[in-house]
Amino acid sequence: MAKKVLLVDDFDNDTHATETVIFAFDGETFAVDLCEENALAFRELLAPYVDVATKLGKHKLDKRPANGKRVSTSVRPQTAKTLPANTSVNGKPWYRHNPDGAPEQEKAKKRYRDMARQFGRENGYELGKRGVIPADVYAAFEEYRREEGLPVGPESVGLT
Repeated sequence: MAKKVLLVDDFDNDTHATETVIFAFDGETFAVDLCEENALAFRELLAPYVDVATKLGKHKLDKRPANGKRVSTSVRPQTAKTLPANTSVNGKPWYRHNPDGAPEQEKAKKRYRDMARQFGRENGYELGKRGVIPADVYAAFEEYRREEGLPVGPESVGLT
């Protein structure tokens, strides 16, 4: 049996909502169902700020609420507040994957990530076989290598 979902305007809780308005503020992304009149009023209210704001681009859309429209979410969560010592490329760690990078360099970076993951597992960090390795694991791994007199950072996998 087919069901029909009827959306109600989130602002007045009375009118039939005609659209989902997605916006971001203070690092959070929101979605609100609004009727045509309230959506227009919302846009008019924000217009002076939007006119002088710097556009940062579009957010990745990957979740769908009950109304079937996509909701914007953050692209990648932060895994730790501190980064290892060897951050270099645009403030990102040197070992991060670059889809446009040279195959030899990307293989070396993967070796480094695998070494850090294995070190983390052997030293009490809970890490899966896949996924993001927290920055504190990299920091501990690099500290261990320094203490042992081993190369740290790109030099540890033959990159200079």
